[in-house]
Amino acid sequence: MSTYLLAATALIATASCAGDSGNTGNGSGFGEIVIAGNGSTQVSVKNTMQEGTVAIDTDIPATDSFSLAITDSEGVSQKWASVGEYSSEKHYFAAGDYSIRISSGNMDEEGYDKPYFEGETSVKVEARKSVTATVTAYIANTVVAVECTDNFNGYFPSSEFTVSTKAGNSFTTTAPMERPLFIQPQEFSIECNAVKQTGENIALPKQIFTSVNPRTRYTVRFDVAQAGGASVTVELNDTVVEEIDLDAELNDDAIDNTTTE
Repeated sequence: MSTYLLAATALIATASCAGDSGNTGNGSGFGEIVIAGNGSTQVSVKNTMQEGTVAIDTDIPATDSFSLAITDSEGVSQKWASVGEYSSEKHYFAAGDYSIRISSGNMDEEGYDKPYFEGETSVKVEARKSVTATVTAYIANTVVAVECTDNFNGYFPSSEFTVSTKAGNSFTTTAPMERPLFIQPQEFSIECNAVKQTGENIALPKQIFTSVNPRTRYTVRFDVAQAGGASVTVELNDTVVEEIDLDAELNDDAIDNTTTE
């Protein structure tokens, strides 16, 4: 569901007068930039076996809360704490090319319910004209989810998973996770401690995932083969991209590290 961010007014006739002096753009005169944007919880799947998108269960920021930056072709930026503070009635731009960027949240703050949204587009301003910059802000994090098959849960009546990130944060959860986990698009690992039907505690080999992309959901599903071995299936947006066979038998207490690229 999209939330629309609007900062729009008609171009003031006196803009042509403002263009007669102080013009530093790529052409003569000044024009207006109208900001029209939205937020999206869709994450894209790219450079994988299958293209597609999936919606993440999280809230889109409030209408006017996205921060705004408008940057000219020389790299000079004007910034506003929120789109709500920006008014096209009060700000005019010299004719030329501009980059429009909106964002919300903080990529460095990993955790549940902490998505970071960002979006960018380009526009060309012409003297005494109004141009609309339509920007969609997408979730820029990597989103991690952990699931278990019924077969796994049958073999292990109780299990606990710890997701660790390259940024140094750790999150312990059960599966399926009740809330999506938002992390920086960097390497992450998952460790599983489980209890067998006999009551024996074991630690499954740590799984390290190094090929991590932004705007992608990684669903790590744990499964147990009927013969007593274990395998980890890695999915991106419900598409299997890799299956990892574990060398350790489930009856062993040994811990191994398996790296997935």
